[in-house]
Amino acid sequence: MKQTMFALLLLAFFGSSLKAQDTYYSIFNFDSFIPAVKINNSSADLQSSVLPFYKSYRSAERDMDWVSSNDSLIARFWSEKGDTVLYILAELSGIMWQESEFDIYILRFYPSVGSSEPTILSLGGIQRGSLLEAAPHGDNLLFNLVFQLSKRMLAQTRKGRTVADIDLAEHPLLRKSAYRLDNMAMLLTIATCQNVLGIEETTNAYKSAFWKEHFPGRTIFETYLLDKWVLTPSFSLDEWLFQEPHNSRLVTVTRSPHKPRSQSTQQKFYLEGIPIKGKFGFSVSRNPSSQLVVDKVDIFRLAYACGLREGDIIRRVDGSLARNQRKLIEKIYENFLDGGATVEIYRDGTKMEVVFRPLMLPEWDDTELYDDFFENDSLIDSVYDDDYYDD
Repeated sequence: MKQTMFALLLLAFFGSSLKAQDTYYSIFNFDSFIPAVKINNSSADLQSSVLPFYKSYRSAERDMDWVSSNDSLIARFWSEKGDTVLYILAELSGIMWQESEFDIYILRFYPSVGSSEPTILSLGGIQRGSLLEAAPHGDNLLFNLVFQLSKRMLAQTRKGRTVADIDLAEHPLLRKSAYRLDNMAMLLTIATCQNVLGIEETTNAYKSAFWKEHFPGRTIFETYLLDKWVLTPSFSLDEWLFQEPHNSRLVTVTRSPHKPRSQSTQQKFYLEGIPIKGKFGFSVSRNPSSQLVVDKVDIFRLAYACGLREGDIIRRVDGSLARNQRKLIEKIYENFLDGGATVEIYRDGTKMEVVFRPLMLPEWDDTELYDDFFENDSLIDSVYDDDYYDD
C-alpha cells in the first residue's frame, strides 16, 4: 500500500513537472504565439568563427564534445520551462514574437557574457585574448540565458510591422546600449526569472559578483527602474515605454558615449572660476545654511551633460554626505568608472538625482552652442542630437 501511494505521489509530481509550462503561473495566459526553440550544443563552426585564432592550437570539435557533456543544467531547464520563459517574456514585455524558430547556441568559450542575436551562451569561459574568465554557472547561467532572450524579445519590435511596433522600436530606451537596451532587458529578466527561478534565486543571481561586474548600467537601473517599473501582464514593459517621454530624465542620463559632432579646432569658452583642466566643470559654494550649492557650471563639460545645473543643492554622493568640494569630487570619482556616481540634489525644493558617468563629449563651435543654450535650455534639444549616436 505504501509503495502504491509513493508511486502515485511520484506520478503526480512528475506529471505536474512535465506540464509546468502550462500550469505553474496562473497570472499568465499562455495563449500567444511562441517560436520553436532548440538547444544547439554541437556547432563547432560557430565556436571557430567567434574565436578564429583558436584554430591554430585547439579543436572546436573537442570543445563541443565538452559542452555536450556539461550542458545538462541548461538542457533540463529548457526542457521543463523553456516554453514558459518564452510566454512570460511576451506577456511581460507586451511584444509579440515575430520569429517562427531559432537556436540557442551553447559554446565552451565566447568573448563576452553572451549574445542575443544569435543567442549564444558560454559554458566554459569568457575568452578575451589570452585571458580567460569563468563563465556564470548555476542560477547565474540561467539568469544569463533569460537576459539574452530578453534582449532578443525586445528586438522583435524591429521585426514587427504594426504602427505600435515601429513607435516602440524608435523609443530611445530600446537603442542598443549598456544603459538603455540592457537596462530594459534586465528589468524584463528579473521579472521573468522571479516566476521561473524564484524570487530568492533571482535576487541572489542579480546581486552576485558576476553580474555586479558585468552589468555596467546597475546604478542607473537601481535609481530609476528597479522596484519602480513593475511589470505585469496588465501593465507590461511596452506600456511603461509608451508613457516615458523621449526627453525624460531617464532618457537623458542613459545617453551613450558617442563620436564628436565635429572636429572644431576653435578655442572653447570656459567660465571664469572653473579650472580649465577639471573633468567635471563645476564649482560649489556654501549657502547661509552651510549647504553645498552649485554656483557655476560649464555648459561644455561633463557636469552639465550629466544634468547638473546652477543653484542645485548637493546633499549626498552614493548615499554619503558631501561635506566640502574636495570630498565631493573624491566621492564622485570613487564610482565614476564603475556604473556611475549618483549625486542627490535639491532643485527648487524638489529632490532629484544626477548620475555622473563617463561621456565622450562632442566638440562644437562655441558660438553655435552658446546661442542654442540660451534659446532653449534643454539638454535633449540643444546640446545633443540622437542622430549623432551610434547604436
